Amino acid sequence: MIGGERTATAGVMPERTYIRNLRWYVILLFFFATIISYIDRQALSVNAPYLHRDLGLSATQYSYLVTAFLVAYTIGPVLAGRLIDAIGTRLGMTCAIVWWSVAASLHAFGSSLGAFLALRFCLGLGEAGTLPSTIKTVSEWFPVRDRSMATSIFSAGTAIGAVVAVPVVAVATAWLGWRSSFLVTGLLGFIWLIPWLLLYGRPEDHPRLSPDERARILTERLPSSARPRSTLGLLRHRKPWGVILGRFMVDPVWQFYLFWLPSYLVQQRGFSLRDVGLFGWIPFLATDVGSLTGGWLSGHLLARTGSLTRARRVVLAAGAIGTLAGLPAVWVSQAWLCIVSVCCAAFAIGLWAPTALTLCADIMPRGAVGTMTGLSSVGAGLGGIILTPVIGWLVDHYSYVPVFVLAALLPQLGYLLLTTLIGTIEPVVFEEPVAGTSPV
Repeated sequence: MIGGERTATAGVMPERTYIRNLRWYVILLFFFATIISYIDRQALSVNAPYLHRDLGLSATQYSYLVTAFLVAYTIGPVLAGRLIDAIGTRLGMTCAIVWWSVAASLHAFGSSLGAFLALRFCLGLGEAGTLPSTIKTVSEWFPVRDRSMATSIFSAGTAIGAVVAVPVVAVATAWLGWRSSFLVTGLLGFIWLIPWLLLYGRPEDHPRLSPDERARILTERLPSSARPRSTLGLLRHRKPWGVILGRFMVDPVWQFYLFWLPSYLVQQRGFSLRDVGLFGWIPFLATDVGSLTGGWLSGHLLARTGSLTRARRVVLAAGAIGTLAGLPAVWVSQAWLCIVSVCCAAFAIGLWAPTALTLCADIMPRGAVGTMTGLSSVGAGLGGIILTPVIGWLVDHYSYVPVFVLAALLPQLGYLLLTTLIGTIEPVVFEEPVAGTSPV
């Protein structure tokens, strides 16, 4: 049969159907969950003109809504990571997507600034659970040599989500109105729950996981404890700080290209909105290609060299150095060369991002992966919160030139901090006593 295999048991026991390569179907669930999260968060920006018209929101008040989401999305991963380490991935991710889908749907009934502020904050808290859940799943379901590719597949959902969110929400709004569009987008998360609850479980005892794949997962993943660790316990070690500071430096560069590129193309390159629609998505595609390339390359290097440290560092170095390709974008005279330059930098960020996330699973025992991912996301969020007003100030008082210079240099500093603090890529050894156990 396609996609599965059957095995007969002795006596009267029925045949059991296994799903071939089940771990890759599991990571595809997170790929689609990421796309859904982007659709839910972008629904507000697509419908912003209607909020201004019907609710009388000013541009300043609208900025408060954006900030409410970003604040929650920055602090949320730490809370979500601790929760997921405590109650397990299946229940933790279920709670997260139910929470954010309800919050997304309730936007349809918002009638004041205060209501929308609360709903945006709740949406950010819920969506913050996706990343810790994913990286913990990667640590549980994937051998070390497959982890980078698995993270790359999930990470590709961020760029694809950014591309598809606008047309999906726009169509729903055109057909049903802006309030009902929130109900439509909020429904997507509940639909996602169906395959999630049918497919996800622990690899140790999953009924649809074949014995061969189970053996590969359990024997090839690094032995580690499933006990939870405190946040302070993690921060006493150097390796976590390497991931946190690396993401603090590099993730804001991705956010710069994500949020500021359209304005740059219109203001400095003379693009029309139609031109932005025709060409502005290409860097996001380059990021996806880079993400998948980085995942494949890291696994390939690990298989050839047997050195996890070398495999991860080569890809991270290529990603950091590659962002220098974005520097000419601000100086070249022809617009198409600018797009090419930005695409090269976006490809490099695609190399870096999933590999840096994979380090959370590489350096932590399974019981601390969710917490570690949450802490690294706080670093990334704080970097964005700090750099965003700096970008605005530089653009207002100078030009985009110093911004592009920063976008090229910050990843170099991020790579140096990450590699210096982490050193050899191997799990942190916790010597202090740990109380309690956690479901996997």
